[in-house]
Amino acid sequence: MTPETFVDFTAPNGLSSWYHVWHTGSAGILYYFDGDYWDLEDTSINWPEEGDLARLAIAAQARDLMFVAVNTPDEDGSGDGYTWWEDCKANGKYFRALHEHLVAANPDVDASSIWLIGYSGGAEFITYELLDRGIEGMTGGGAVIIGGGGANAPVAHKKKARPCIGSTAMHWWVGDRDVDGATNPPEWSALGAAEEGVAAFRDAGFDTHLHVLPDTDHSGYDAVECLARALPAVSRSAGLRAALSDGWVRLTRDT
Repeated sequence: MTPETFVDFTAPNGLSSWYHVWHTGSAGILYYFDGDYWDLEDTSINWPEEGDLARLAIAAQARDLMFVAVNTPDEDGSGDGYTWWEDCKANGKYFRALHEHLVAANPDVDASSIWLIGYSGGAEFITYELLDRGIEGMTGGGAVIIGGGGANAPVAHKKKARPCIGSTAMHWWVGDRDVDGATNPPEWSALGAAEEGVAAFRDAGFDTHLHVLPDTDHSGYDAVECLARALPAVSRSAGLRAALSDGWVRLTRDT
C-alpha cells in the first residue's frame, strides 16, 4: 500500500499546499486534518509512511475508503503556528477545490460518502468550516472530531450543508483533562469546545455523539482507535487484518 506523497495542489483562490493519497478503497473518501504545528518535523502530516498516517491508511483500507491527508495551506507559522482554523474560510475554499480535483481524478470512488477526521486545530476546521458550510455532493458519511470541535450556533444553515443534516454521524472524542492550559492557546479548552460543538450540531439536526475519555490530556489521543469505534470495518476479517497488520487491537466498549 504505497501512497502518493507530497502532491502539490494550488486552488483557484491562490492558496497552495500538498497532500498524500492512498488508493485504499472506493466506497468513499476519508480525509485527515492534523493539529497546529510550528515545525513540520513535529507533526504526523510530514510522515506519511509511518506512525498515525500509516495506521489510518490501514484503517481506511479496512473500510474500503480512499484515504487523503491534507496539509494546511497556511504560510505564516508565527503566533499560533501553522493552522487550519485561522483563515478557515479561505482554507475551506482550498480544501473544496482539492476535493473537486480528487473526485474528478477518481471517478470510481463514491464521492457522496465522506468521512472527516481531525485533531485539535484540524477538528476545529471540520466544525467551524467544513460541516458548517458543507461539502458539495456529501450526503453521507461523518466526522471523527478529536480534541476540539467547537461551533458558533446556529450552524449548518448554508445550502451545501443541508444534505448532511440527519445523515452525517459526528463523533467528538475529548479528554476530561484537555482543558484550559493543556495546549496552545493556553486559554482554550478542548473539552469546552467539544461540548459547545455537540450542542450546536445536535440542535441543527445532526447525529451527534460525545465521548469523554477519562484521565486524558491533549496528547493522549489515538486517532485510529477513535475512528474504529465510530466507523466499523466493512467485514470482521477486514477489521482483524487491519488490527493485526498494525499491531493494534481495537477496543469495543464505548465510553
